[in-house]
Amino acid sequence: MKLLVAIDFSESAQSVIAEAEKLAKTLSAKVFLLHAMPPLSPIIDNVDDAATLPQPGIPFQMESLPRLSASAKEKLLEISGRMQAEGIECAIILTHNNEVEAIIEESKKNRIDMILLGSHGHGALYHLLIGSVSEGVIRKASCPVIIIPSKKQ
Repeated sequence: MKLLVAIDFSESAQSVIAEAEKLAKTLSAKVFLLHAMPPLSPIIDNVDDAATLPQPGIPFQMESLPRLSASAKEKLLEISGRMQAEGIECAIILTHNNEVEAIIEESKKNRIDMILLGSHGHGALYHLLIGSVSEGVIRKASCPVIIIPSKKQ
């Protein structure tokens, strides 16, 4: 059994990771931790990891991308290490792609049996303007998808 666990390092990602650990142990599954970094737009994107930006108020520079990737990889390795210490076979995937497309592509490429991802519950306006990653994955996935609700909901 192979589980693809899409994480974004938000607070709700901790719930997704905890559920993935339980499921992986129960099913003796291999976990593929995926973090998709969508193409950045210096005009509209607000980079989450403030440590990767030079100073507040300075516009995003494309040179920041390697630092963002290194930070994401470091976080993935940390989570993977914790899972491996619990006896869970784990691999990491860091990709620069639209979240939905990355999840679908990696699930096909790695012959994933089940996808786990979180639901943020951003609200109607956000959903209307931006869309929902979980909705897009559900529509396009060829395997079962489990949505872990955020604790805020």
